[in-house]
Amino acid sequence: MRLFLFLLLLLFSSHASSHEIRPAFLQIVEIDSGQQQLFEASFRQPQINGRYLGLQLQTNCEAITTSASLTNGALIESIELNCGEVELETISINGLERTLIDTLVSIQFENGDVQEMLINGKKPSIQLSEATPSIPVYLTIGVEHLLFGFDHVLFLIMLLYIVYRPIQILIVVTSFTFAHSLTLALSAFDVITLSAAPVEAIIAGSIVLLAFENLSDKPTLTKQYPAIIAFGFGLLHGLGFAGALAEIGLPENSQLLALFLFNVGIEVGQLSIIAVVLGFLAIARVRYQQVLYQLPLFLTGGVASYWFIERSWQILM
Repeated sequence: MRLFLFLLLLLFSSHASSHEIRPAFLQIVEIDSGQQQLFEASFRQPQINGRYLGLQLQTNCEAITTSASLTNGALIESIELNCGEVELETISINGLERTLIDTLVSIQFENGDVQEMLINGKKPSIQLSEATPSIPVYLTIGVEHLLFGFDHVLFLIMLLYIVYRPIQILIVVTSFTFAHSLTLALSAFDVITLSAAPVEAIIAGSIVLLAFENLSDKPTLTKQYPAIIAFGFGLLHGLGFAGALAEIGLPENSQLLALFLFNVGIEVGQLSIIAVVLGFLAIARVRYQQVLYQLPLFLTGGVASYWFIERSWQILM
């Protein structure tokens, strides 16, 4: 019965997406041009499920695309903005309303001032004169990357199935957090560099492993040493987190602060997931039958198995 349910969920998992939602990045730099206001813009939009999003930059200034290139699964366009004697005021991303992604906008003015903000599908246009300070953008990106990074969420859920007591949960989550924070920092500063495809395949495999061991009654290595296993896989997940950060990079004048805020955002998202999952598991153990308690294990195992096959195939192609 378990095998049949697992295979059934594996079949339906082929409709699931295996990629987290990565932000687009628009960098605008003012250049010295005398009386006219000129900007050089670089617009990076990610590839989602093998397709580009067709996003287009629109401002109140004359825009000329000077070059376009494909690299690391992203489309990068270089655009020259000629505002003449008027100020750069309006920035819109056409097509963003059709997506779930955010766009980080970073504007560097000639006097050294830097203005950063996030725009999304709900509000794909901003007026610079009306922009107000908000939650630091790297913190927001960190939260969203965790919440919409479905493989990271499923791995957390599988960890929480293994440990029950509060002290165990604290130790395992701390171990996982320390590990992914370490490799995230090392990767962000190019101390270690690994290809994204193998890392993502192993992350999917780690979810399959935990789902299988949660369904087993045997005293597996993971159940005996959950903190060590969480630390080992946390190192890999940190490299996965670094993938989203690499899409936008770190600001040159505040790299450490941006990295810190991104990591804090990940932890905020992680704690939110943990609170929800622990509440569900507490209710499921007490009030419902065993099948409801085990259903997420079969579903997670099926989806992660599909991801593992898909990502492994991409390595071979």
